[in-house]
Amino acid sequence: MSMSLFAMAAAAAASHSVAIDHHGMQVQANYTARLVVSARTVGARTPNRMDMQRCKWTARVEIDRSLAHGPALARTIATDPLASGNESAACPSGDRFRKDIAERHQGQVQAQLAAAVAQDRAPLLAELDMVRNLASN
Repeated sequence: MSMSLFAMAAAAAASHSVAIDHHGMQVQANYTARLVVSARTVGARTPNRMDMQRCKWTARVEIDRSLAHGPALARTIATDPLASGNESAACPSGDRFRKDIAERHQGQVQAQLAAAVAQDRAPLLAELDMVRNLASN
């Protein structure tokens, strides 16, 4: 069984910035989403029989949060897999396969980014409060 694993971030990463008021101070949070495609070839390829190889792929969104004033509180937000599928034949080794998947799911990447930004507001405010409390002690 031939098996290979590829991971690639889509070239066109989506981004979003939001300003949050925290105790009278504006905090700029920047979110960057990229689609990561993992693919592996499964099945046997024997010389005297029909090719039974398939490409199993999974795409997920990775969202990185950073604050404009420094590296503090930067983190990656976990997301569920966005899409998966099977293609006949072995996984292509070029970037075109992954770019096609990224283009097909660009709208879903934007939607997942917007949802993650909305869900991250409360945790970000809690983290900012925690840092403020530690700094004042």
